[in-house]
Order: sequence, then structure tokens, then C-alpha cells
Amino acid sequence: MPVAEQVDGLHVDEITVKYGGVTAVSGQTLTAPRGRITGLIGPNGAGKTTTFNAISGIVRPASGQVFLFGEDVTHSAVQARARKGLGRTFQRMELFDTLTVAENVVMGKEAAVAGRRPLAHLRISPANKRLARASAADAMELCGITSLARRRPAELSTGQRRLVELARTVAGQFRVLLLDEPSSGLDKRETERFGEILTTLVRDQGVGILIVEHDMALVMSTCDHIHVLDFGRPIFEGSPREVANSALVRSAYLGSEAAGLEVAAP
Repeated sequence: MPVAEQVDGLHVDEITVKYGGVTAVSGQTLTAPRGRITGLIGPNGAGKTTTFNAISGIVRPASGQVFLFGEDVTHSAVQARARKGLGRTFQRMELFDTLTVAENVVMGKEAAVAGRRPLAHLRISPANKRLARASAADAMELCGITSLARRRPAELSTGQRRLVELARTVAGQFRVLLLDEPSSGLDKRETERFGEILTTLVRDQGVGILIVEHDMALVMSTCDHIHVLDFGRPIFEGSPREVANSALVRSAYLGSEAAGLEVAAP
């Protein structure tokens, strides 16, 4: 049986992404199964967000395939992948400042129910509205932001806004989450709390997480397996300990990122 058909989650097989004559990602293969946090790291410009864009359907790879739960979704639209259980956050937070925190989080579930038809949000059934509110309440409780439900995102700190964004994604009840630099702007304590929430989410709900992150302390403390990109090419994969001890990975990381690996090494 092919590897893709065996994976309970996401499998990316040899994808290559090109922009004009420039190859942004070349031959990337990775697996992010449910019940595990998988890291995707590399220096700035390594191709991490491009990989996410190919996985989520924003860009089409020049070659290679993307599988979700054994099904080839390489040519599926963003919305179709979402309906199959793929959720995503972005480097730049996209919250609605005119809505309350609770209303923002509810949008995560309503989007999953409405699918590709925006007008469906306006005529969502009462039963689905109750389901969306219940999912949002559970997500806010998990992320520790229930007390912020009536406030608006503009009133919150960066750390709180990041948790709102995560809660909105969790409310969608996706089975695989792509998190793109979710700790950006967080202080040390907020980052530690964020890592605890991710670990709880995977343990209690069995989701799979693929995370792009520059905070090596967060990566090393939460990830079960890590893939490393450099100049668009995969250069290493392994456990956090193997990554921390790899001379090849260290040579690809300079400055503070290399220091993060140094701290994490046994």
C-alpha cells in the first residue's frame, strides 16, 4: 500500500513550487499525521510558507502531490481541503476588529459548515448556529480566553489575539492544522502557554499539527518530528534531539536561531 494511503492525516510527496523561473520549493516530502506535532523549520526565505501555500491550495505545485487522509487533493480548491479537515493560520493575524472575540471564534465553525458559499453564512440553520456557538465556547475554554468573549480584538494584547486566532481554527474542528509562526509577537511566558495548549489539543482531540516556527524553544519542546528546509530544499528530518545535534542543521542556522538549537541540545 502506498505511503499516502497509510497516513491518517497529511502527506506531501515530492512537491516542487515555481514562481516563473524561480524554484521556491524543490522535492519537499513530509508527513503530519493526527496525534502528533510536526515541525517545519528553516532560515528566512527557505520556502516554509510556500510549502504551506501548496498544502492548503493557495498555490499549485509544478510537480508532486498532496494527500489528506489518503486522498489526493493536489488539484482541490482551498475550501474543498478545508471540508476534508485541513485548517490554517497565517503569519499575519486576520481577525475582525468590528466583531467580539466570541463572534470571531464562531466564524471558524460557521466557515466550515457554510463551505465555499459566502452567502451560506447568512442563512445558516438554527441547529448549525447552536453547534457553532458550542464549538466556539469549547475552543475558547481550551485556549483560556473565555473571559475575553465580549471584548474586541483591537483591545487585546498580541498574545491574546494569537489565542483568539488559534481558538477560531480549533472551533472549525479541523483534523489537521497548519500553524504559520503562531508565536510571533509573544513573550516567553505567552509562548510557553501557547505550547501547552497545542500539546493539550493534540492529546485530547487527536488532531495533527504542522507548525512553521522560528522560536526554537517552542519547536523543541512541542514537536515530535521536525523537517528542515534550506533554500527551498529539504536538508534534514528527525526527532528534536537529532535535529539539535545535526551539524548540517546548525550550519543552516545563524545567530539567535542557532543559539536556540544549542539550548535545546541534550
